[in-house]
Amino acid sequence: MKHTVYAVLALALLLTSVRSQRYTLAEEEEGYDPFVPFIAGGTNAVNGQFPSIVAVGLPAPPNNAFCGGVILNENHVLTSARCVLTPQNTLLFPNQLNILSGMLQLNFAAPRIGISAIYVHPQYNPFTFEHNIAVLRTSSNFFVPVVPVPNVDFAQFYEEIPFDGQPCQVAGWNNATATPVQQFINAPILNRDTCNGLAVHFGNIRESMVCAGATNAGPGVCASNLGTGLFCEGRIAGILSTGLGCGQANNPGVYTQIRFYLPWIREQFARQDIPLGGSSPIPVM
Repeated sequence: MKHTVYAVLALALLLTSVRSQRYTLAEEEEGYDPFVPFIAGGTNAVNGQFPSIVAVGLPAPPNNAFCGGVILNENHVLTSARCVLTPQNTLLFPNQLNILSGMLQLNFAAPRIGISAIYVHPQYNPFTFEHNIAVLRTSSNFFVPVVPVPNVDFAQFYEEIPFDGQPCQVAGWNNATATPVQQFINAPILNRDTCNGLAVHFGNIRESMVCAGATNAGPGVCASNLGTGLFCEGRIAGILSTGLGCGQANNPGVYTQIRFYLPWIREQFARQDIPLGGSSPIPVM
């Protein structure tokens, strides 16, 4: 009986300790700068391999900070809600953002496409990262060259339910202090129960999220290319919501699943209003 009591107390202490370290996905990221893109152990992409991937230029330091994004059609880009909000959860102004597209190696001196409107999911939660998704409307259209392998193209939606172990890929860029070359890593879909384990994301992975990567150390998206795409069968299945640890054990990437948001995404294409910069979406707990 005494041993049973000790075991229960030990388990309670363990759970308390783990909970204090990993209560929300936002708290897991404390101490990391999520806007310094970097990929650990990636492979250089080739021209036309990920033509829908773009860099979303951000206004905050460091210079040339950026998020990832995915071209949906001639004038809309999908990205993370976190990329278009300040740390105080207020909406950036459209003229604070811009787009670089069609290049394997980022050239920050190249012409950029401006943003005319920012649409954040109304239920985005900055603590749990639920509904971490946003649509950007560009001020000019993307040009898709008529060639066999275009370097700019529109993404196709992956609308199926991804299965455990499904081979997928995530692409992005390293930052300017390294080599700003587009790279990709293989990121198979990770079992939800495994990703929600005590040593991994401690139950923080909600139904509208998916984990990709591995729990053991290896190639990974770190400190992250937020908003970049997870591609399964060559189609966009997820948007990177949080990724840290630089391929360290027990830090698989977490993605917002696109299939849950297809009606909302398509509704944004027809919106005529322009949300005001400086407004603050209401956090939903």
